[in-house]
Amino acid sequence: MFANAFFSTTNNTKQENTMTNSSRFNDFDTSNPAPRCPVVLLLDVSGSMDGAPISELNAGLRQFIHETAHDEVASMSVELEVITFSDGADAVIPFTPILNINENFSPLTADGMTSMGAALTLAYDHLQARRKVYRQNGIASYKPWVILMTDGDPNDIWQEPAQKMKALAENRRITYLGIEIGDRCDHGTMCSILPSDPGPVKLKGLHFRQFFRWLTDSLNTVSTSSVAQEDRVVLPNADAWDDGLDSM
Repeated sequence: MFANAFFSTTNNTKQENTMTNSSRFNDFDTSNPAPRCPVVLLLDVSGSMDGAPISELNAGLRQFIHETAHDEVASMSVELEVITFSDGADAVIPFTPILNINENFSPLTADGMTSMGAALTLAYDHLQARRKVYRQNGIASYKPWVILMTDGDPNDIWQEPAQKMKALAENRRITYLGIEIGDRCDHGTMCSILPSDPGPVKLKGLHFRQFFRWLTDSLNTVSTSSVAQEDRVVLPNADAWDDGLDSM
């Protein structure tokens, strides 16, 4: 039986998902000596994502969990947190080893507004807390990956939390990707939210599954390197899903 993993910054949105068998306050597993690679997915589930976009996002997320959990190397390192945002921001999966996540979760549903600022605040706070857990337990870690996927513009106060996350990327403390879905995103706003390198990237159509396969392959590449050498890793080509850059 998988316990409900709904942890919210607001009572306005309620995704009923059974994604993980671990509590947010579970003891950290020190039996695994592999360096950890924390990954945060910030996923827009506002009303404009209803229909094909949310369906393809669910399929891509399910594929990502399955393929990464079955990757011999990445499965030992990747810890995933999924934060959805609409009228508020919810950690529907708190930081959990990818092997412990139920890939047959109840699908995410689309409704409400685009509280991106709340999502960035939650992600920033959880990243700081997770890195502290690693240090306290003597576990090495790679730079966290933060993936922001949205089809619109933030409806809440986003400037301060966006700047804090952006500063982490500019200081090379995280790997930060922002992906525009469809044609509703204000590219100028996304450029303000994200670091200039690589800047916002446009998803090719609804190629979520191609993106998530690239992410699995990228995390495998990172996980096979040493922590000291991770900045020298060459990531796979992103042509299958990237409509804005030739490669990553």
